[in-house]
Amino acid sequence: MTEWRTGGCGRRRVPEQVQSVTGALPVTPADLAAVLARVESAGRVDFPDSFAGLEVKQTEVLGIVYRVPSADFDAFLRAEGAEVCLVVRDARHDLRTLLTLQERIVADLGYWRDAGIEIGVVSCRHDGSGVEVGTRQVAEAEEQLPRRYGPEVPVFVRDEAPPRPLIAR
Repeated sequence: MTEWRTGGCGRRRVPEQVQSVTGALPVTPADLAAVLARVESAGRVDFPDSFAGLEVKQTEVLGIVYRVPSADFDAFLRAEGAEVCLVVRDARHDLRTLLTLQERIVADLGYWRDAGIEIGVVSCRHDGSGVEVGTRQVAEAEEQLPRRYGPEVPVFVRDEAPPRPLIAR
C-alpha cells in the first residue's frame, strides 16, 4: 500500500485529552477535526471518484485519508494538511462505489432472508477495501453474496448476530 504524509506531519503535536468520570480520554484537536470535516465534505462532493474514507489516530494526533490516487485530490490534501498531519493511503475502491454495493445488499435483505441468510449489518469499510456484512450464516453468505454481486468489490462476511433493539424497563 502506498502512503505519503502532508507537510503538517513535520510539526510536533501533543495529544489532547478530556477528563471523564472514568479517567482521561483522548480527543481530536479542533484544528485536526476541522480539516477532517473539510476533507470528508470535499471528498464526497468534489472528489467522489477518489475519496474512500477517514480514520483518526487521536493519540498520534493525525488523520488518515484513504483514497483512490488522484492528482487533484492529492493537491487538495496537501493544502489542507499544511498545518495538521494527514497520512494519505491508497484505497482499492472509492466510497461511492462501496455505497452503491451497500445499497444493493440492503435492498436485497428480503431476498437474503428468503435464502436463509439473515443479514444484520451492512457497512462500507473506511479504508476502501470493500463492504462488510454481519450474519450468523457465514459460510453460506461467503459463497452466495459474491455470486450475486460479482467479484469487483469484495464482500467481507463476519459472524455477527442481528442487532436487537433495546427495551426500556
